Amino acid sequence: MFSLLFTPMGRYLGIAVAVVITLGGVYFKIRADAIAEVEAAAVSDALRRTQDAVRAGDAVDVTPDGLLKSDGHKRD
Repeated sequence: MFSLLFTPMGRYLGIAVAVVITLGGVYFKIRADAIAEVEAAAVSDALRRTQDAVRAGDAVDVTPDGLLKSDGHKRD
């Protein structure tokens, strides 16, 4: 096997294999980074929505008079 690497054709084959492995590694690294970035953006958006919902809930007037105020929606 090692004797093949000492031939000119073996060197070219070895270089080609090294290039393919390197490019494959770069491709998978970029792909993993992109997936992580998309997941981080989704988590950030979900966290922002949750925080907005909590803030909206905290802003509700829960005093007895505030709960009886009309909010403009028709209910029975």
